[in-house]
Amino acid sequence: MENSKIDASNNEVIRKQQEQRQQEQREKYILSAIEVIQRQTDYDSETAKQKLEEWDYNYLNVIKEYMNPNFQEKKTDKPDATTKNQMIYGEIRNFMDGVNKEQIWRKHKAEYIEKRKLAYIAHMIKLQEEERKKVDIKTVEDDKQK
Repeated sequence: MENSKIDASNNEVIRKQQEQRQQEQREKYILSAIEVIQRQTDYDSETAKQKLEEWDYNYLNVIKEYMNPNFQEKKTDKPDATTKNQMIYGEIRNFMDGVNKEQIWRKHKAEYIEKRKLAYIAHMIKLQEEERKKVDIKTVEDDKQK
């Protein structure tokens, strides 16, 4: 029974030592954070400590607040203030741009098809001429044999 009391008190001593070490580490962190804040800003140690507590010991937020007091506000893109008439004409322009692009594409496609047709016709004419030459040569040879 006496051993269990010793163990309990020994655990209590170890727990107190751990808490004391954690407290020392917190104090070191706070002091180093205050030093960092003082180097980056013109705050004195009291103001730096107060701001650090405000920001839950996040020294980066303290410095960001010093640089830009509204750093947490997100920038919002304001929609363009346009009248209904401007919106209507804008839509018409967009529509006509699309129509114009399609017309240009159809024109280029038609030109491409026309070029391909001409190339095919030229190729067929060339084949017909070669075939005629073969037939002419054959008929000349047949005439000579007769």
